Amino acid sequence: MSSPFRAFDRSPSSQRSTPSRNLFNGVKRVNGYHRSPRNAINDSPSRQILEEFSLMLLNDDRNFRSSLDEQAAAQSRLHIEALDRALAKHESVRESAERARERVELELERERRRLEAEERRAIEEARRKLEEQRLAEERKRLEEQQAREEAQRKEEALKRQQDEAKRKAEAERQQQEEAKAQKERQDKEEADRKARQDAEAKQRAQQAENERQTAASQAPAAAPQTNGTGLSRPSPLSGPAASAPAQASANLPQGLVSSNDEREAAHNAYLDLHKRLKQMREHVSNEVKKVPGLKDKLSDWRRSIKKCLGQLSKGTSQEAKDTNKRATVEITKTLDAAAQVSEPSIDITAFLVQNHQPPGANTQGPACLLFLLNHFVKNIINQLVVGSGDDLKAADSIGVLAVTIFARPQYLFNGQSLIDLLWAKYHKACPVLFGISGNERTRDGRIRLGWLMEPGSNTFIAQQQHYERMSGLGAGFAAITLRDFSRSKNANPAPNRLYWESLARITNTPAQATTPTHFIVLKGMVSNYVPRIINTFGSAGIAALRHALILFPNEKGPTDEKGRKVPAVTAVLAMPMVLQRELHLTL
Repeated sequence: MSSPFRAFDRSPSSQRSTPSRNLFNGVKRVNGYHRSPRNAINDSPSRQILEEFSLMLLNDDRNFRSSLDEQAAAQSRLHIEALDRALAKHESVRESAERARERVELELERERRRLEAEERRAIEEARRKLEEQRLAEERKRLEEQQAREEAQRKEEALKRQQDEAKRKAEAERQQQEEAKAQKERQDKEEADRKARQDAEAKQRAQQAENERQTAASQAPAAAPQTNGTGLSRPSPLSGPAASAPAQASANLPQGLVSSNDEREAAHNAYLDLHKRLKQMREHVSNEVKKVPGLKDKLSDWRRSIKKCLGQLSKGTSQEAKDTNKRATVEITKTLDAAAQVSEPSIDITAFLVQNHQPPGANTQGPACLLFLLNHFVKNIINQLVVGSGDDLKAADSIGVLAVTIFARPQYLFNGQSLIDLLWAKYHKACPVLFGISGNERTRDGRIRLGWLMEPGSNTFIAQQQHYERMSGLGAGFAAITLRDFSRSKNANPAPNRLYWESLARITNTPAQATTPTHFIVLKGMVSNYVPRIINTFGSAGIAALRHALILFPNEKGPTDEKGRKVPAVTAVLAMPMVLQRELHLTL
């Protein structure tokens, strides 16, 4: 806005006034008023008109400058509005560009992830192919090794047969010569005996004749005593006749003998327990939903147990021992926390195959603890199947943990161990350990999962996985049942007799009922545990190993269509050589 004092302003608007406005007819304008020269005494009318005209010009000039200022202000507002619109448009363009950039980045991220996924798939495919190639090479190597061993065995068998034939021929020749010499000696002795008898008979006849003649010439002698029949009385015996010694029975222990019906009944009892455990899981999962926050706790406890089992380390190094100890401590804390949850409760005796509870005892126990022990057992079996199939040494730490948990007093029910949960899983997963034989043959007589399938086929891979499972379960069973509790204050929930019983039931399986699975499980039970078997059972353990690794596979091992022992059997037959090489043990 223009100021009322712009007449004194030196701005360009004030400079637009002409000199005539400041000086008109020799009259100067000072502060808006016209002054006459000093010699003017009175103003004339013309001067007054001039003065009014000057005022009018001044007002016009003031109005003009005011109009220019208003126009400049309006123009400035227009410029500012134009700038605001430009800024808004610029912001809109920038936001659009930002969205476009984000879309591009998302597209690039999706493309990157897709490429990474394709790369991972390619790596997995390459790894799978390498693994298949490795398995094929390993299988080929085993077949070549078995072929060499088979050829060597045949050569050795042929040599043994030839040596045996020579030995038998030599023995027969010697026997014939000895028999001939014996016959000659007997003939000579018989001739000499007859000659002696003839000579003695002649001598006795001569003596009798001489005595008769002498008796006839002398007085008659006293008659001999008779028994009224004219016959001489026999002389009495001086004592009773010696009786033959009675044969005492050896009364040797016959082992843990059971009938097929008894084994089937026990097996079915554990299978029924396995079914009840499934129902128990569903029941407890529904019951914990009624207690606020308990469902989340139970889920956390389950994840903790699974994580700890996955962290177990194999070997005897201090680092492995420390890792396994930490896992055991964490699992114990988890189970202790579950044992403190009294509700929901459940009848524990329903999950004991052999109920040793005293009459009138309280049969209710914490359902969460039973639920977690069942989850613990399930993960034990999974770890044995997955982690021990390739490396049997990994089974030992798993077996130690399983026995340790079930031996702890706080997890006993009125003094009775709940290890039946573990045996139920074992009866379901590996029945051959308990004397139950399955059928691995098809209707045409071929082995169902057998070693006759083409390498690389799905059936062959399934068979490989099956045998890895059985091998891991056999090693795990040995790790569980061959523990030494002599220095522990807790009772052993899996006594050593269970191992002996299982080994006896496998090796006593009839030849017509044996399958490759029997030998895979047997190899898993024996590998890495020979020193412990000998320490536990002594000389009986060595005899059992000789029977299991030599007599059993030779006499009862199944064969393929060509009459050759299947690889599972040859693997067991090769173990004595491994024991000789590694442990210097000769069976």
